[in-house]
Amino acid sequence: MMPQNMESAQIPPRLLLRKNGRPQACEPCRKRKVACDHAQPICNRCRKSKRPGEVCEYTLDGSLVLRQTPKQARARESRRGSRTPSVPQTAPTFQPAVTITKLPPRPAAVSRTASTATTSPVTSAGSRPHASVPASLPTSPESVGTGATPAVLGIGYLGFTSFCGIYEETRSSLNRLQPSGATPIGEIGATASCGLECSPPLTNQALETCLTILRHVPDRETGLKLFETHVGPSDGWIRLAAKRMITSLYETFPQCFCAHERPDDAQLAVLARTICSNTAKCVSEEESDPEKWIAQFTGTNLRWESLGIMFVYWELAARYLGPYRRDVRSHLQQPLDEGTRVVMQYRYCVGASIELTKAAGSGGNTLLLFMSAKRTTIESVFSGDASFACWQLHAETVALSTFLGFHDEVAAEPYKPTVCSEIKRKLFCYIFYLDKVLASFTGRPPLISRRYARTPPPLDLRDEYLLADEATLARHVANLDENGWNTEGGLCSATFVRARVMLAHIRDELFEIALGHGPVTPVETLLEIKERQLRMVANLPQILVFQEEDAQDRKLEEPLFCVRLIVHLERLQNMFFIERLLAKRGHDDGALLSVSFEMVSKTLLFWTNMDRLSCAHSDFEWLVMAYAAPGGGILCLELLKPTLHGGNHPQNPKVTRSSIIQKLSLLVGFLDWVSPTAPNGDLCADCKCVIQRVLDQALNGPVASASSAVDGGFPAALDAMDWDFSTQPDFNFDLLDTYDWLRPEVPSSQQS
Repeated sequence: MMPQNMESAQIPPRLLLRKNGRPQACEPCRKRKVACDHAQPICNRCRKSKRPGEVCEYTLDGSLVLRQTPKQARARESRRGSRTPSVPQTAPTFQPAVTITKLPPRPAAVSRTASTATTSPVTSAGSRPHASVPASLPTSPESVGTGATPAVLGIGYLGFTSFCGIYEETRSSLNRLQPSGATPIGEIGATASCGLECSPPLTNQALETCLTILRHVPDRETGLKLFETHVGPSDGWIRLAAKRMITSLYETFPQCFCAHERPDDAQLAVLARTICSNTAKCVSEEESDPEKWIAQFTGTNLRWESLGIMFVYWELAARYLGPYRRDVRSHLQQPLDEGTRVVMQYRYCVGASIELTKAAGSGGNTLLLFMSAKRTTIESVFSGDASFACWQLHAETVALSTFLGFHDEVAAEPYKPTVCSEIKRKLFCYIFYLDKVLASFTGRPPLISRRYARTPPPLDLRDEYLLADEATLARHVANLDENGWNTEGGLCSATFVRARVMLAHIRDELFEIALGHGPVTPVETLLEIKERQLRMVANLPQILVFQEEDAQDRKLEEPLFCVRLIVHLERLQNMFFIERLLAKRGHDDGALLSVSFEMVSKTLLFWTNMDRLSCAHSDFEWLVMAYAAPGGGILCLELLKPTLHGGNHPQNPKVTRSSIIQKLSLLVGFLDWVSPTAPNGDLCADCKCVIQRVLDQALNGPVASASSAVDGGFPAALDAMDWDFSTQPDFNFDLLDTYDWLRPEVPSSQQS
């Protein structure tokens, strides 16, 4: 028998750490609550123990890791040798298991699985046997399912009320009392997990998922063309980084993505394992050098986050393979049905990249959060903004943002912006106002409140400046005004994000009043919010201000026209909420009708200027329901229960009975243009049905005089009208009746 010290030399010791960074005790010592010296392969206490049958073993994060002598290991290996392993022992990649409902893969995927299963390298005899954890992922776009997702490695952001709050104060006090030169006590909750090897190997099913993603990467010409066709107004920083990712992908791995000769699965398997290994490493979120930051996920450091972001842009661009983007469709030479199939494949690859990133256990980062936020947008375009799938993905995005602590990015004064600090601000602000957009659309409570969000808006800097050298960035920061707006007069993604998040903070206040429970908010509070909104809008940069002549200015750039319209509609929607709340408290000066008329009129510009706004074509179903439908409901009530005495509006001369009918007629056309099978198509059909019946009554029925509505009574025409929508199949009034703001308020005498 070899001496014990020789046995130890043959098995390299690897110290297992708990989440708090301290060494893990073996199970016998932990159960007996005695000190363990963590010796390997077995600790000295277990070696001297009078319980020879008790095995020295270590349990870490729920997985059992045996510390045994070579003799015990050889005995186990001989018993295992007679059985076929269910999972090949490959290069270490994933720590947690990913469990997603798997449907039968397409035949091509099955054959490839069989061919790749034999190419997996076996762990060398000198290395420690790995505990195999299966990573079950869907292997093709046709086998997409849902299921549990592993927790990201680490414990994430810990706030003031967490268990470590008081201990952080104690740690600081202890460090002050330590003698000079002593090693300071580390932060509570800090782990060395990112430096640890992720031991469980890559399974057959997870490998097939990786291969499926790589097979769907387009060739260089198609990939670059698709990327150039989609530009998001708030994506500036990530778009510049994504361009570097795509370029480096084709330059670093040209043999894998050639248009004329696609690689075999053996080549892709090698690349997949490289990407998995890279993804298991942490991305530094405190890097001040833009080149070093980008180098972490480009070139040979390619990660699943990198590919996921590429597929986000490819998926959104592929949706434009329609009549308004003939340039893209003609380049790809694909019929519309083929384009739809490509969109489904790219959408699958986005989700699979996210799951592979989570399974790698690198702790989460801005790239993963961006993918998660864009996945919500993609799902809203696919299944509708009110769908459960969209709401669920949005909830995951909000959860990840707070887990990473991006809601509490408060820098010490004076603030010195870096590429990472500004990206965190931009990304969280984007998620914050997206939360308010979805809450406005559905009438559901928002998932994050401004009361818990201390992260300030990003500075109004061009994205190129963030990725420039330190001196260039500092020079442009010095040129900002005292409020953080740029003085150059240009429009960049930060300008758009800043404006929308400021409007979103005001809307969050309105949600508390409209959806919350508590004392009735006085009129004075609402008037103060209204005045604050007017001041805020007056201080917006002139480049964001919508002018009436913009609709006729054909020289105005398409992205700028779209941004101005959206910011203007967001402002009008806040005013709509304020005026409706004021009207419910008896403070109605006619402003609600005027604001509603403006909301409908400006939303219709997207439809009547469709040739100029092709960039927003995929958002038309959302735009008409988010902005035009609520305003259209108020216009319908005006036709049924007139309030315009003398036919003129005191604040807006454009608002007349005739103009209301004209706008509602156009709105019916807009709603009718939306396909019934499109996202939100059923909601558009419901609204169209209501508006059509109101127009029929207003134009074909007896004239409803304003005098018949005195003292809150309904006009005779309204009383005679059949409003029993329950007789209409599949009618849904919920979205049109958001917050109960659009249904007529029937007096109690009418309800009896």
